[in-house]
Amino acid sequence: MTASVAQVGELLQRDVTDPLEVRQMTRWIEYAEMLIRRRYPNLDALIADGRISSDAVDMVEAMAVSRYALNPEGVTSRSTSIDDYQETQGLRNAQPGIVILDTEWELIAPNTTATVATGAFTIVPAGRRDQW
Repeated sequence: MTASVAQVGELLQRDVTDPLEVRQMTRWIEYAEMLIRRRYPNLDALIADGRISSDAVDMVEAMAVSRYALNPEGVTSRSTSIDDYQETQGLRNAQPGIVILDTEWELIAPNTTATVATGAFTIVPAGRRDQW
């Protein structure tokens, strides 16, 4: 259930073959998995029950690592200036470190429809509201 360096390379659209880079990305993948396991300590059981897809976990880990590989310093904007020409690029979602975005957390949220009753007389806790 751990993403591979090859999956990260596909997202970066290049081959990752340098041994130092492979080792670094492997470590970053481990960090991404630690973030996920912090939120879901029983991740293995959730995958075994089919409530979370292992492919989705791999995808989220690979996306977080590839985003970090493209911008490890978390730069929020870049400016290029040549003579009278100046160009500035703003980078959304730029954060230092490996970060899993809210939309990615939604991809790996456990499926609760199989274990939660629904109907006219179902009680839903106040802290949980499904989007319509």
